[in-house]
Amino acid sequence: MDEAQHRFGPFVLKPGRQLQRDGQPVALGPRALTMLETMLAAEGEVVTKAELLERVWPGVIVEEGNITVQIAALRRELGSRPDGGEWIVTVPRVGYRLVAAPAAQPEASSAEAEGKPSVAVLPFVDLSADATRDYFADGLVEDLITALSRFKSFAVVSRYSSFAYRDRASDVRQVARELGVRYLLEGSVRLSGERVRVTVQLVDAATGTHLWASSFDGEMGQIFEFQDTITASVVGLVEPQIRRAEIERTRRRWPENPQAYDHFLRALPYFGSRDPADYLTALDHLERAIALQPDYAAALAYASWSLARHGTVALTALDAAGAARCLQLARLALQYGDDDPLVLAICSHSLLAIGLMPAEGLAMADRALAANPHNVVVQVLGGICNMLAGDPLQAEACYRRAYTLSPGAPEASESLAGIGFSRFFMRDFEGAIGWLERSRATLADWPPTYWMLTAAYAHLGRLDEARMVLQRLLQLAPHSSIAGLRTVGRRSDGRFEVLIEGLRKAGLS
Repeated sequence: MDEAQHRFGPFVLKPGRQLQRDGQPVALGPRALTMLETMLAAEGEVVTKAELLERVWPGVIVEEGNITVQIAALRRELGSRPDGGEWIVTVPRVGYRLVAAPAAQPEASSAEAEGKPSVAVLPFVDLSADATRDYFADGLVEDLITALSRFKSFAVVSRYSSFAYRDRASDVRQVARELGVRYLLEGSVRLSGERVRVTVQLVDAATGTHLWASSFDGEMGQIFEFQDTITASVVGLVEPQIRRAEIERTRRRWPENPQAYDHFLRALPYFGSRDPADYLTALDHLERAIALQPDYAAALAYASWSLARHGTVALTALDAAGAARCLQLARLALQYGDDDPLVLAICSHSLLAIGLMPAEGLAMADRALAANPHNVVVQVLGGICNMLAGDPLQAEACYRRAYTLSPGAPEASESLAGIGFSRFFMRDFEGAIGWLERSRATLADWPPTYWMLTAAYAHLGRLDEARMVLQRLLQLAPHSSIAGLRTVGRRSDGRFEVLIEGLRKAGLS
């Protein structure tokens, strides 16, 4: 590398690798200086971890955690930029780049890479007296890292970087800065005899706020089964918490930041709305995100979904142009993001609900479920897709899995309703009522629940109860009609007839 003089902010890296701040020397080790020089020479481009390893430790095999240590030393000595940002930016799973000037508004192409959230799973604290069983805590952390890595909506720091913080007492904000993450998942393990307790908490590192915490108890005799259960439960709850935190974080900056990721986040709260107009608002934000970043797979998929959901909620079929746009968006999303389970799941729904492609849609849903069985939304969509494809038994399995993963999340109530729908289409009307009433207790304004509940009561001859539920349905969705429901069920090969028959018995015209 040339012995050139590099300037950035108040710093000068002089020939001979002497770093000065405002003319005063800065104490850095030779490896940190080599790393800094390498990033400066890249002139703002990303330097991969492999390049750093080769440059700083030539001919020596070392773990990535060594990079983290040197980056932490650099950040500590460099401090913050004048605008409050970091001089060294972490690009998750890739490497690092040095921002040699105050941050300008990022281009759309880099907003996704650097704007999306990231999380690190720190080594769990072992509070047990028996140190011979520390394998359990380490194995649990590794499982959590692996499971979280299946999500494409955020980045996960590797175990090598996370485990560099074993037995280190550090402030969460400092750890997050050093690792370049927004969220930390930390926990503890306590073994007592044959009993084990695991406590887990998710922290917003920027504020130090605890977003979620829970404890799990089990027996050492079934330790590996217990480990699998914890992994599924934690991962199923962490992802929705991060999603909600990101939405709130972005809300605080509206409307100052119009970047693609922010428009994407603005759209998300509208999903689950009972107002058809909300899906058009969501679509507007998503189209803006796509305009800024045409290869934004998640935005493309959600835009497709917003069109499909609008038709369902409004009880109207998409016109030819709307259906074509829905399928076009789904195809583009798959072109750029067919490795993302959530994209696969959403697009499978579009293919099944809009596109008369049951085989392709169902195969895609199966791929999504296999790729990330811990994603609640993927499981719920798997249930919907199997329902549309005429397999209520498999649909029920997906809904039950979704509810198990995240019983306290908003999606859980839809899962309860989904189990009820599955029971209904298997003509278990009594069983359907039990699940639908549970869903109604927590999701009181979801019209499809009332469709099924009204029809189930009617099929059992409980017409007074059916009419009471129908009255509430018409308060929530005055546009409900037999003709509208036929529109929603047009792809169901006649399976909606049992629903329509029950609603007609209850008096819906």
